[in-house]
Amino acid sequence: MARYWLRIGPLHALSQVLGWCSLIVAAGVSYHYARENINQRRKAQELAGARPPEKLDWRERIEQQEKQSAQTSTGGSTPVANASSQSSLRGGR
Repeated sequence: MARYWLRIGPLHALSQVLGWCSLIVAAGVSYHYARENINQRRKAQELAGARPPEKLDWRERIEQQEKQSAQTSTGGSTPVANASSQSSLRGGR
């Protein structure tokens, strides 16, 4: 072990520690600014009405998307019916 330290020297270990510390500090600073930006964007979306104020479970989110798609669909046709009619127009099954 002593030979290893004599061969690489203490400056090598110091430069490794300095490199890791600078990497950790840079990651922390970038996380801070990214988090700040995300929070500002969420507040702006909530004020604009584009983001619901409550958190939804995945089941509730799917139900909400299905309700919205049912309201926006024209003629009462389902997406499956639309896909099958389009494939029959192209000569598919």
